[in-house]
Amino acid sequence: MSKHKILFFSAPIGSGHTRAAQAVRTAILRQEPEADVKITNIFDFFSPLLGRFILKAYLAILAVYPPAYGLMYRWGNKDMSASVINHIINQFLAVKMQHYILEYRPSAIVCTHATPAGLAAYLTRHCGMTVPVMAVITDYAVHRLWVYPEIDRYFVAHHSLEKMLEGFGVAKSRIQSVGIPVDTAFTATYDREETVRKLGLRTGVKTLLIMGGGAGVFPMNEILSLCQDIPELLQIIVVTGNNHVVYNKLRKRKLPDSCKLCLLPYVDNVHELMAIADLLVSKPGGMTVSEALCTGLPMLVYKPIPGQEEANTQYLIQHGVAVRADSLEDVKNHLTALLKDSRQLQIMRQNALAMGQPQAAENIAATIFSQLFS
Repeated sequence: MSKHKILFFSAPIGSGHTRAAQAVRTAILRQEPEADVKITNIFDFFSPLLGRFILKAYLAILAVYPPAYGLMYRWGNKDMSASVINHIINQFLAVKMQHYILEYRPSAIVCTHATPAGLAAYLTRHCGMTVPVMAVITDYAVHRLWVYPEIDRYFVAHHSLEKMLEGFGVAKSRIQSVGIPVDTAFTATYDREETVRKLGLRTGVKTLLIMGGGAGVFPMNEILSLCQDIPELLQIIVVTGNNHVVYNKLRKRKLPDSCKLCLLPYVDNVHELMAIADLLVSKPGGMTVSEALCTGLPMLVYKPIPGQEEANTQYLIQHGVAVRADSLEDVKNHLTALLKDSRQLQIMRQNALAMGQPQAAENIAATIFSQLFS
């Protein structure tokens, strides 16, 4: 029988919440190999039909009218009626979650998404649950729906978020600024030339990494078209994730000899791709941002969605590690300028490395154990 059971609750709204849980799980098992650590998808407590509906609605909003997401984000952050609705949803879903917790009997619960954090807080307040609950916030902003007095500890990305939580009434003693946890692969050092050769790419050529097509809302084809007009010898790595439609469409692309295209579907070596890239073009999800910071990779952020992505983008720009493009014309202008300016890219790289928090997962794991032992 293992000494501790740690139960993570995540959500499949993007992959970042689960990747954060996986990073902390790995750190926990390094510190206590006998621990029993489980990661559970909160959607497992929904009916399959409801889960699919929520995901499809979310992706449809992002694809058709992203500002609608921003309106909902701001409404949930400011209007108290959102908390009432959230309470009703928690009441509906908490019973299934409670059965799962009673069966597993964890020593601690760690939530990497706001929905399970609310459910766990509901069980503590209304159902007598005594398991300590901790929250890992995976963006550079804090939404009100993360905030519950029943959560014992918050792990946040940056000290500025401590002030946000305190503004919501959370005691400073319950907040720890550690960074967003990333896998150790993003904190390792790689021989650039050796890695480039291993991936079948060219040495001594500017390398552009384009990611963000998994949800189908990122104009990869159009950005590739812009790259054709950049008067710089260039190799472009495009990762389409699980979006087979985009992958098959891009396979038919022909680029001039000045642009070498490396087209990849879902991959498990993003850390190597980031390590050899000179610039990342992507959406600014919290995990992608944190992985890029730890590898020292400058970013060109395209059309951040109002809400978390907007906050993440502001954080990056304030610290000199990213530029923002709100149109394809902006993308072209920024790419042309940055790929020509090696000195500016180097400054951005140094800023990124200075802001990265490679020990976040280890620090979170250590705090979890210290809380259990106290």
